[in-house]
Amino acid sequence: MNIQSFVDKRKEMGLSQKELSKGVCTQATLSKFENNGKIPSMKILIQLCNRLGIALDEIIGINGNGSKKLVKMMNTAEFNLIISDYQNSWKILNSIELDSLKDDKQATMQYYYLQGYLNVLDDGDLLEAVFDFNQIIAVLDPKGETIFTFLAFVGLGMVYAQQSDDDKSEYYFSKVFNDIYGMPIDDVTKIWRYINIIFYCAIYYSNRREFETANALLRYGVKVCEDNHVTYYIARIYQQLAVNECELNGHSDLVLNLLNKAEVFSEFNHNDNELKKYVS
Repeated sequence: MNIQSFVDKRKEMGLSQKELSKGVCTQATLSKFENNGKIPSMKILIQLCNRLGIALDEIIGINGNGSKKLVKMMNTAEFNLIISDYQNSWKILNSIELDSLKDDKQATMQYYYLQGYLNVLDDGDLLEAVFDFNQIIAVLDPKGETIFTFLAFVGLGMVYAQQSDDDKSEYYFSKVFNDIYGMPIDDVTKIWRYINIIFYCAIYYSNRREFETANALLRYGVKVCEDNHVTYYIARIYQQLAVNECELNGHSDLVLNLLNKAEVFSEFNHNDNELKKYVS
């Protein structure tokens, strides 16, 4: 996050912290961002950037053009992962040399998280996925201080769920589930990953036919999407709610309504992979 360019722009426009923050957030929130690097919610950050006439991507990133380019490439791969475009995600990751990220721990964790999820979700090498996730948990974030550790726990849970190892899968998902509602969304870059965690936890409990738990997570996911103006996961969430409702009570108007919502959001986001599910 290039906070200095944000501060420089504010000063260039002759705005005090109090003037810039008025009607958007408290001056204390802006001060913590500028002076201590504490990033506010995406909604607040967007409004502040709009007042300064700068785009988010002008301040989000890391130093160094080469590294910044690689992170942007991985962000595209992560977006493709969200919309189930695994082929293009693989294409991007395969074009990145892991050694080129060695000086950036966050970027390296992002790489391992993406590669691990692709191996799990796209019928890849599950042993390789375990290695990827353990790189995060044991090497890069041993104290569990980043969201990547939680993503790795979910990934390991999915690995063992695919192997029908209920004890190990429950172990990893429960580590996430116990903290999921208390995770702070204090960084714009965390939102997609936070919803990712909620969604795949919900899928796990849906597959176990623990629909009460699964639906509570899915409804919470809808709320997080709405509160943070993120729409790309919401189609998949509504679709899973429809599947769960059908499993519980059979076909109904509620199921149809949920599927219609999923289709609308898929079309809105031009998510062709999701739309294929609704072609009759």
